[in-house]
Amino acid sequence: MKRVYLEITDACNLNCPFCTYPKGHFFMSYDQIDDYTSQIKEFCNYIYLHILGEPLLHPELNSILDLLDQKGFHLQLVTNGTLLNRYPHLLKHDCLRKLSISVHSYDHSDKNEHYFDTLNELVKHNNNKAIELRFYNEDTLSDTLKGYKASLIEKYGIESTKRNDSFRLKDNVYIYTQDFFDWPFMDHPFVSDTGYCHGGIDMIAINHEGKVCLCCLDPLALNEIGDLNKESLKDILSSGKYQNIVKAFKEKKIVSDLCKHCTYRTRFD
Repeated sequence: MKRVYLEITDACNLNCPFCTYPKGHFFMSYDQIDDYTSQIKEFCNYIYLHILGEPLLHPELNSILDLLDQKGFHLQLVTNGTLLNRYPHLLKHDCLRKLSISVHSYDHSDKNEHYFDTLNELVKHNNNKAIELRFYNEDTLSDTLKGYKASLIEKYGIESTKRNDSFRLKDNVYIYTQDFFDWPFMDHPFVSDTGYCHGGIDMIAINHEGKVCLCCLDPLALNEIGDLNKESLKDILSSGKYQNIVKAFKEKKIVSDLCKHCTYRTRFD
């Protein structure tokens, strides 16, 4: 297992059109997160605070980050960036490996005048942490965002990386471009019952309710493989249901109904 996605809240302060799921108001308790991360530690050192929801909204975020520091996790934190000014010491946490900022979300925010100032400070003083500025689906970006991206490139220059959608601005600071994707739903057209995916093999996701699913594209746990309120993560990953899904993926077979309707996984075929 390379990483586990943990959704500490399903609440968000924005309503971006590319997030097609309804926003909620649930926050995992500190004790739940302590329990879940202890179980995760048996299998993996990498945690992503991301599925849906805005993790910087969590009222106990600083304590959660302290907890991840203490447990020796490597953390990738994904945020829309609008609340970063609340956490001026974010980059000082030992656990934080990468901060991914969905800059494209700015077009659906209240256009806070300090948003770009905060990003510029993070880029300038990244404290040896990886910073990823996400500019998804550039054709839909406002002129403001296109201009901001151009200003970064003019100031720092740009270098290609091994990934054709990632470009280096400076040490450990990247611009990441990608087209938006379709969230998988059962009422979407059937894709195939053959192919491969990293879901379940390299990653699992735990949503805000403690339900475990194969990947971060299933926030409602439509493809639930277990529930941490009822059983341990060890038992879930030892279950026949989970093992059969993983075995099938490795044999280029798709047995999960939701995965048969997912176009994102075709990137790995």
